[in-house]
Amino acid sequence: MTKNSLKWQHVAVAGVLCGASAFAQAQEATVFAGGMNARNDDNAHTYAWGFDYRQALSEHFATSFTWLNEGHVPDHHRDGFAVQVWAHQPLFDRRFDLAVGVGPYHYYDTVQGSRGRRYEDDHGWGAMFSVAATWYFESRWYVQARANYVQSPSSVNSVTYLLGVGYQLEKPSSPGPLSGGSKPGLPTGDVLSVMAGISVVNSLDSQNAAAEAIEYRHGFGSWFDGTVSLINEGHSDIGNRQGAAAQVWIKDDFFDDRFSLGLGFGPYVTWNKYKENRAAGGAQNVVAGLLTMSAAYRFADHWVGRISWNRVVTGYDRDSDIFLAGVGYKF
Repeated sequence: MTKNSLKWQHVAVAGVLCGASAFAQAQEATVFAGGMNARNDDNAHTYAWGFDYRQALSEHFATSFTWLNEGHVPDHHRDGFAVQVWAHQPLFDRRFDLAVGVGPYHYYDTVQGSRGRRYEDDHGWGAMFSVAATWYFESRWYVQARANYVQSPSSVNSVTYLLGVGYQLEKPSSPGPLSGGSKPGLPTGDVLSVMAGISVVNSLDSQNAAAEAIEYRHGFGSWFDGTVSLINEGHSDIGNRQGAAAQVWIKDDFFDDRFSLGLGFGPYVTWNKYKENRAAGGAQNVVAGLLTMSAAYRFADHWVGRISWNRVVTGYDRDSDIFLAGVGYKF
């Protein structure tokens, strides 16, 4: 089995795990920042930040989707996605909550290259173990202190210490953590969107370029969407890449069905023209994986604003992030 096919299988599995997680049925959204200690020979220290979406399963159990950027230490620029199951205990009239979580962690690491290349994009699996303490205010806001330990057999182990602030997307019946499932939202319908932004190559130099995309989205019931997209990643120092993507989405709606969060994954068929560059190898007509996190707001009956973060996952050291914002028409 080729390296590229193995990479694609990893992307598919990661997409399924993430889609089954709390991202699309999030009841609590948290952003956090802090520091990271790498458990290697140097015990290097750097920054860390990320966000978390959590869905209650019952009074004492929840599931979450977490994206964690572990900063930059020598030979490692790593981030990743974790899907975790949590056990938690509310205290003090449900204003304070203690929780422990565990789950798989799929990482994307830009490392020092070999064979004459400046860098390589390393993908792999690990486990994330977490503890969190949360204080809920009378409103839907809360603050959280959290620590994560990431263990991976094929990469550096790490500890992150984080402080965050969060908001309950669904109004609780009383202060404290939510304890039930989300109500179904409205079907998306059909939406045609145009978006623009920037693409950033996952290299040690982070080459970037202007990017554009056209997306057609169709809703399949309350929880699922499908999209087809044409994407132009622009012209960077390494070269340029364009492609067509087809993605399956899981999503949820909030605030009277005007605001939605979604996670999509699927194949990205690309065509490329690369300059001679020792930073990475080139390839033509490659099927990559595309993972996308997106938020949309319907500001009029037929008009929708959307922002998306796309992660292109390749098997030939050409991973990239595409950050897009735009407007769509619902018909």
